Amino acid sequence: MNSAENLIEIKSVNKRFGKIQALRDVSFAFNKGEIFGLLGPNGAGKTTLVRIMATLLDADSGSVAVFGFNTGSKRKKIRKLIGYVPASVILYPHLSAFENLMVTASLYKLDKHTATTRIESLLKKFDMWQWKDEKIKNFSTGMAQKINICRGILHDPELLILDEPTNGLDPRSRQVVRDFILNINTTQGTTILLTTHVMWSVEEICKRVAIIDNGRLVTVDRISDLKSVELKRQGSIKIFVKGFMDKQDNLDALSRFKWITNIIHEDQNDYVFTIESNERVKAFQGILLEHFETIENIRINEPTLEDIFISLTKKSNI
Repeated sequence: MNSAENLIEIKSVNKRFGKIQALRDVSFAFNKGEIFGLLGPNGAGKTTLVRIMATLLDADSGSVAVFGFNTGSKRKKIRKLIGYVPASVILYPHLSAFENLMVTASLYKLDKHTATTRIESLLKKFDMWQWKDEKIKNFSTGMAQKINICRGILHDPELLILDEPTNGLDPRSRQVVRDFILNINTTQGTTILLTTHVMWSVEEICKRVAIIDNGRLVTVDRISDLKSVELKRQGSIKIFVKGFMDKQDNLDALSRFKWITNIIHEDQNDYVFTIESNERVKAFQGILLEHFETIENIRINEPTLEDIFISLTKKSNI
């Protein structure tokens, strides 16, 4: 079992703003060195929770501990350990990109040489070096967001909290951010909490996620396990096969399996099979190998995180 020093723990956190209950008894934990996703629609309570984790807000009740340090009593210690990139850009508009980052470096007491070296490295990684002397007020939303991200990671934090980090970014810039997240996690062991309402964007980088809605924790689990449960719930799945089947007899033979409930021959080498359950997939793949001369590709129509979220929140709101 992991010790407290290797965990970020959220225990029974509640937060109210006037008549609005933003968080309702939220509890979950994730591990040091993990890339963890906090998912939910706009207004679910994600930003409120990460602001509590970043010591910018106090919970009404409950506790948050970062690597064994409680946010209520060890604020200064925690602020040295974490980097926080808010969803909204927090930069000085009349300063240049380089000047903004030098101000941040001074807050973390980085010496000039270290600060300059890190700033140059980050701006080059985010394709922003050529804009280092341009004032932030002249930047597009996406360009400013890149500097916002650089600001949050300038001091090499042990825990990086990214709140909707791809807001305003074009596809190429989103790819740069994704690759950077994977790199610092792999090479430096940086723990990363990624919050987003764009659920498909986390599947490539997160293994585990927590889903919240209306301030409540809906689930916390591995993405692969959530998909398996949803596949079982759906009762049947579609499998797309691209390959060559020599004889009609082979197709007729497949139709004799009662758990293969539908077969569509879309094109010369394109087939769509509907089978009863996820548990039949392995057996079905073996049968395909027996009846197809060649198979170029097999694709299972898995549920997306968005499908899973809709299914889970329907249950929680009943």
